[in-house]
Amino acid sequence: MSSTALYAVFLLVALQPVGAQDWENWAAKSDRSMDSIFVDAISKGNLETGISICKGLGRRADLDVGAVTDLLLSQRSPVLPPANVEVMLRWMLAAAVRAHPAEDALRAWMDANAPQVHEMLERVRQWKDPQLKGALLPLALIAPDRMGTAAIAEIGTQIVRHLEDSPNGLLGAPETALAMDFLSAARKTRDPALFDLCVETARFSRDTGVVEAARAAARELGALP
Repeated sequence: MSSTALYAVFLLVALQPVGAQDWENWAAKSDRSMDSIFVDAISKGNLETGISICKGLGRRADLDVGAVTDLLLSQRSPVLPPANVEVMLRWMLAAAVRAHPAEDALRAWMDANAPQVHEMLERVRQWKDPQLKGALLPLALIAPDRMGTAAIAEIGTQIVRHLEDSPNGLLGAPETALAMDFLSAARKTRDPALFDLCVETARFSRDTGVVEAARAAARELGALP
């Protein structure tokens, strides 16, 4: 279906109840000329609709999703709680990573949305959702300059602080998953600057899986020239 025909369909249904699956499919088949409709739908504050749109946008052929991402990052809509914004961003990033498994393809997606991706990486300290931080790690690994490594290091620092504050050296399930993702990312960077964070993770954690992964990452990074 052409973009013009799709746009006509959107106009016909814009004021009618639309199922989540429909929103996702339409977003996936859309291009940026239709983004104003998605911005309007998300601005109304329905989380299910927002998630569906973001999942579709993450895998559409038109890689530029800046209009919707800008809305979420600016939180211009008063009905979008920060927690909902983070959930929608997470689903969009996760969909993009799944849709572009090859590094070159993911890099093309990141380049098409460079200002928004850079802002998300720069704001990694303020994000509350561990799953959003985890979804950012694949992009951090291919980000230019030191921006990506800085974001990975910030995530590692947060994990160590959470472990220090934990009375039993354990984290909740989302934070544990993030710790494992961080350690995997640290190894992939081959950056010795992340060695200490891996050592500290192994030192403070009482989770066998996390400790083993942290020691393996530390051994690998410590052996690098």
